[in-house]
Amino acid sequence: MSFWSLPLSYTLRNVIFRFVHKKLPCRSLLSYIYKLPPSATWCTICNCHTVESATHLLFTCPPKHFVWNEIIFEFLWPTVDITDILKSCLHLDFQSRLVYCKFSDVLSPAIVSLISLAEIWKAHFQCVFNSTAFNPNHVLHSIRRQITIYIAEQALTDE
Repeated sequence: MSFWSLPLSYTLRNVIFRFVHKKLPCRSLLSYIYKLPPSATWCTICNCHTVESATHLLFTCPPKHFVWNEIIFEFLWPTVDITDILKSCLHLDFQSRLVYCKFSDVLSPAIVSLISLAEIWKAHFQCVFNSTAFNPNHVLHSIRRQITIYIAEQALTDE
């Protein structure tokens, strides 16, 4: 199934579009646009003086890395790692890299990855705009809830 034929919400399409086209509003991009000092590019979630690039924002920031590892273990393990998901997103190629899902009868690895990506994105910006802490357990709960909703919606359309 190609990326464009996946039944995705506008939020999921928006996040992946921005990521692929390097238009995700991360601190490094905003700092470049607004000519801010180098310290303005640092990730505020992990506080490790790492530049917040789009990849860091969605994948490599330690709390988000934890979320990905949990999702991989719960849904995609043992055949997938974070690098596979990252490359799949960048190239919109979910068939050749993501080949296994524990619940393949109702869920594809691409859908698990994209729902996770969107929920991480939403949680990140809730932290930014609401000045709250990024809580990986809340994000995991949100991802599981969205996956459950997706499965229920697909069951309705299949009837």
